[in-house]
Amino acid sequence: MTTRLIVFFFTLVLPTLAWTQDADFAALFKQGTQHYTAKEFEQSRDAFAKALEKDPHNATTLTNLALAQFQLGKKPLAIGLFRKALNSDPELTPARAGLKFALTQMEIKEIPHQIETYESVRAKLLAPVSVIAYLITTALFLFAAGWILIGFMGQRRRALAEEKALPGFPMIGTFLALGFLVSLTLLSLKLYDQSIIRATVVDDKVSLQSAPGENQVALLDLYGGMEVIVQNENNDWVQVTYPGSITGWVKKSAVLRTN
Repeated sequence: MTTRLIVFFFTLVLPTLAWTQDADFAALFKQGTQHYTAKEFEQSRDAFAKALEKDPHNATTLTNLALAQFQLGKKPLAIGLFRKALNSDPELTPARAGLKFALTQMEIKEIPHQIETYESVRAKLLAPVSVIAYLITTALFLFAAGWILIGFMGQRRRALAEEKALPGFPMIGTFLALGFLVSLTLLSLKLYDQSIIRATVVDDKVSLQSAPGENQVALLDLYGGMEVIVQNENNDWVQVTYPGSITGWVKKSAVLRTN
């Protein structure tokens, strides 16, 4: 497995390196890379963690740190870091491939729950696409549809004034207008989704309790790598919902916020 991940590192991660102007960051990133390829995973983890202190939202660094944590046996934490990287850059292929691989290594991937329509839409249409991509797509649909429909209205006005045959109905413009509405809807959902605080369970197993504090009634068990929605906080405890299931409290240290 170690060999597979090192090959993965060279073929997917190294080509996506995005250096900043911070020389310290670049030096730490280089150290992390060198330690990883030498299979010195603890040193690699420490170097990438220090690099993140200088650029907390660097998706490539988060991905590399996730790889190092995975090699150290911290699979749930690695999954959380991959998700955090994808929150910064939803189109980062190494992070997506790493998350997919890490999830296959977990013994328990989910617990019985009702699959919500919104979560299905999010997984297929929202999470893999950035806000910028939806903004550009929406703007292009608006421009193209507007150009065609405005031109059609001008042709129609001239035809009426000159008592000529009216132009044909602009089907392409209509389809583009529908595309604009769909894209605008997805953009709105994407912005809404970013307001939802999500986290990943990083402990191997944690009890979801009915109230914050020790020795409360346990509602069910959550397992490492599962994604939850953060609802509230109370000192060292956080209230979370497992999508499609129930809401309860876990220790704040048991989860990693990913957005």
